[in-house]
Amino acid sequence: MDELTIRRLAVIKQLYLQGMNQSYDTEPMNGFCLLSFHDSVEMFMKLCAENNGIKINRDVNFGDYFTKIPNLQCNATMTNLNTKRVNLKHYGILPSKLDVEIVRANTTDFFEQNTPVFFNVSFDEISLISLIKYASVREYLTKALDNISSENFGESIVSSQFGFKELLYSHQDENTVNFLSPYKIAENFTFSSGFFRQLGLGRELDEFVNKTKDSIEKLDEIVCIIGFGIDYKQYCKFKLLSPFIQVWHEKGGRKYESMKDERVICNKRNAQFCFDFVIDSALQLQRFSFDINELRS
Repeated sequence: MDELTIRRLAVIKQLYLQGMNQSYDTEPMNGFCLLSFHDSVEMFMKLCAENNGIKINRDVNFGDYFTKIPNLQCNATMTNLNTKRVNLKHYGILPSKLDVEIVRANTTDFFEQNTPVFFNVSFDEISLISLIKYASVREYLTKALDNISSENFGESIVSSQFGFKELLYSHQDENTVNFLSPYKIAENFTFSSGFFRQLGLGRELDEFVNKTKDSIEKLDEIVCIIGFGIDYKQYCKFKLLSPFIQVWHEKGGRKYESMKDERVICNKRNAQFCFDFVIDSALQLQRFSFDINELRS
């Protein structure tokens, strides 16, 4: 499979995952998953047609794909999806909770049945990693995904944690001028604690200064996460799964080391959550980016 096809499949899967997330919203907002599911299915069928050299006219109807593309499965269930989507978009008929559950299961079944037939990979194997622009982050996430496949869940979690830190550093690096980042809120407190200890103002004041410094640095981190548009509640869960990580800044990059935390439960569910969280965070950061060199000298 060529790189362009891989990227297009990744976009299709992102649309599908968007529909999955919407389907778990409260009513009536969960009904809008039909639009995302429908778009992902239609994009997939167009890609299948192109890869098989089948010409599709611009005015083709949704159901005609099953006539024009041999071996395309799930005609009946996707016709049902299209009907519910038309009812929602053109007639304002909201789907019931049961309708949403049926469409969610049918759309998943559509991709699981057809992806291996037309692209020789399982739908689960399609990764959104290719959509991330930072090569160093892609490398960590590739390791995380490989470790999930080999059931080495602890190593997968660590790789995802490294990947997230590298994502934040990489994003801030490209928008830093003269060592100043527009995302940095708090001043640098690196030497503050040592300075106050030298004044000999007493243990209680030393503790107060240290606690104030730590609190401001944590607030700075929180503001940065929220400012990037990353879901803070998910970030809290992600952080609870993190071991202690030491970052070594080197010329041309960074090196990460971790110390195992025995309290972290290393299973497939937690490893998959960490991987998905970094993917979602990376795509969120890439939704709005700017070249600081066009703004500041």
